[in-house]
Amino acid sequence: MQKIKLFLFLMLFNNTVMAQPPWEIQLDAQNFAHLDRIFFLDKDHGWAIGGFTIGTGGPYYFTSDGGQNWYLGDWWNIQGVDIAFVNQDTGFIAASNGIILKTVDGGNNWVDIQTPAQYNLSRLFFRDEYKGWATIDNQSDTFQLVHTIDGGNSWEPQQVFDINTSGIYSIYFINDSIGFGGGAYIDMENDDHYTAIVKTENGGEDWNISYLSQNTFYAINDIYFYNPFVGWAVGQKSSYTYLILKTTDGGETWEEQIIEDYPPEKVNCAYFINDSTGWLGGTESYSDYGIIYATNDGGETWYAQENFMDPIYDIQMLNRDTGWAVGGDFIYYTTDGSFIVGDDEIQPIGIGIYPNPAHGKFNLSIPAEYQGEKITIVDIQGRIVKELSFPVGNTIIDISSQPEGIYFLNLEYRFNKHIHSLTEKIIKL
Repeated sequence: MQKIKLFLFLMLFNNTVMAQPPWEIQLDAQNFAHLDRIFFLDKDHGWAIGGFTIGTGGPYYFTSDGGQNWYLGDWWNIQGVDIAFVNQDTGFIAASNGIILKTVDGGNNWVDIQTPAQYNLSRLFFRDEYKGWATIDNQSDTFQLVHTIDGGNSWEPQQVFDINTSGIYSIYFINDSIGFGGGAYIDMENDDHYTAIVKTENGGEDWNISYLSQNTFYAINDIYFYNPFVGWAVGQKSSYTYLILKTTDGGETWEEQIIEDYPPEKVNCAYFINDSTGWLGGTESYSDYGIIYATNDGGETWYAQENFMDPIYDIQMLNRDTGWAVGGDFIYYTTDGSFIVGDDEIQPIGIGIYPNPAHGKFNLSIPAEYQGEKITIVDIQGRIVKELSFPVGNTIIDISSQPEGIYFLNLEYRFNKHIHSLTEKIIKL
């Protein structure tokens, strides 16, 4: 079996090398820490931590120069399984026995904050410096989340399921009110197991089931929403069978997506920079190796981008080119993430809009290979505020006459005989 696994890895690895893989090792922890979470506040300040996937907390690493240099935190005293910062000074670590660690001086000092949870915490999500959630790594508490509205100084329990053998693993909030959780719903009395996605519209006070799949014992590993309507949930639905779900109606319905070439055993994470361009990190089938997939059509087609010696557990991209991934002992880095391999060619994703946010004028860049008819700009209510002909090359989008706020740039384009749609969020200051 080991020979078969090695042969499959080498076969995929050699194919990827010939296609000039975009990811490179930025840090080798050399068996000191098992990394499975990566968090970047901006292009310079980032943190990596791990240990959850091997059943224990681990030390964290940090960088202030985009990963050119990584430094080990106070590993003797500070360990956890997830890390999040809301600014360069204030950050949080999910730790054991229901403890949240908090720093207000960039990690020089950390204080323990006991939440109502008694079991280990698993995932963190902060909307801003005041509002945050943490999931609990146990299905025995009477509640599944803890929530703060005062910057983590105090935490209150939130109950998602009425059956205490159920739990929430992944969590994502679109705004202060609307959020999603992914987990396992287990009715021990009737011996029924479900994979579940739940949704709240009031900040977690009440939750409703958004997706339910019966007779599985696998959870949703990650949830990611690009805008209030378009989101993905990924995980595993059975042994050696991955799960990718997409919604385009704010979680009212979910549709399964398929990876045709080199499908994984499970998908661990998802990250999108718009509603078309995204990446998945996973575990290869019948092996302990890792793989990253990329899409430029919203997940209609997934391409195996590169293979790794360990499963990929987390990905974060700053833009379509620059990003990080973690798995095992390694932090990986790319400055070429906009290239995906498919049909024996390298296909550019390539549409860019900058600066963003801006005071009304945005530069739009579209490769000459793309063809289309028109572009529309809509406000957050869905009203069209501007239309223009489909440009090629560089052009300026001017919405200076519009009020400050969030807008969406919508376009359809043709590339390689396929029609793709793209929505980019732009912010007018």
